[in-house]
Amino acid sequence: MLGMPLRRRLRLFVATVTAALLALLATGTASAIQPRGITDEAHLMNDLFWIVTIAGLVVFGLVGAALVYAMIRYRRQNDELPPQFHGGGKIEAAMVGVPVLIVIGLFTISMIILVQIDDKAQDEALTIDVTGFQFSWQFAYNLNDLGTNTDPNAEGTIAVIGTPANDPILYMPVDEPVEFLLKSNDVIHSFYVKDFLYKLDLIPGRVNSFTVTARETGDFSAQCAELCGTNHALMRFTVRVVERDEFDAWVAAEAARQLGDGALVSTSGTQGD
Repeated sequence: MLGMPLRRRLRLFVATVTAALLALLATGTASAIQPRGITDEAHLMNDLFWIVTIAGLVVFGLVGAALVYAMIRYRRQNDELPPQFHGGGKIEAAMVGVPVLIVIGLFTISMIILVQIDDKAQDEALTIDVTGFQFSWQFAYNLNDLGTNTDPNAEGTIAVIGTPANDPILYMPVDEPVEFLLKSNDVIHSFYVKDFLYKLDLIPGRVNSFTVTARETGDFSAQCAELCGTNHALMRFTVRVVERDEFDAWVAAEAARQLGDGALVSTSGTQGD
C-alpha cells in the first residue's frame, strides 16, 4: 500500500467511499436507524438523538479531512529525513480542550432534555399498573383513576392478563398523559415500546414509573427487552392508542364483564379487540 502510486491510492479511496455510500442508500429510510416517535417524550428523545448524531458526524468529518490532508500534504517524496520538531503548546491545548468542550456541551444538552422528560409526570395522568411475569404481562386499570365519561364514580379494578400464546393488549387514550407503574413478580423484565423511544426495567420489590402522552392512534408493537428466561421471546404485547370515547367504551364493557361481583377477574389478551 505504501508503494502504491498516489493516483491509484486516490482512486481506491474514492471507490471505497462510493461503495460505502451505495451501501447506506440500500438500507432505506432514516427511520430504520431511529424509529419515529408517537409521544411528546419521544420527540424530545429524537431531538437528542439527532443533536448527538450531527455532532458526531461533524467531528468525524473534521478528523477525516485532517487525516486526508496530512496524508497528501506530508506524504513521503524521497528518502530524506523531514525536519523534526517537538512540543506545540497551542496544538496540544486545542487537542485536549476542544474534545472536553464537546463532551461538556453534549452532557449539558442531554441532561436538559432528560430532565424535561422526567418533569412531564402529571398528577392528573391516567395510571396503568403494569406487572411483568414469566412470560407475559398484566395491565390493571383502577376505575377511580381513569376519569371515564361513562361512570366517574365507578370503583374497582379491571385487568388484561396475557399468556405466552396470547399477547395482551394495553389500551390508552390519545392526547392524554398516561403514567405506567412497573412491577415484576419474579425476575427483571423490561417494558419496551419501540414507538415510545423509551424503555424501563421492571425490578422485583421495586416500582418504577414513567409518563408519556401519545399523539397518534393505532396499534404499536411492544415487548420485553431484558432476557428473562426460556420463553423471553414470547413476552410480546400491543399498545393500542385510541380516542377517548373509544377508550371509555372499552372500559365500560370490561368493567361490566369483569366486576359483576366486585372482584377482579382476569381477561385474556384477545378481549377488548
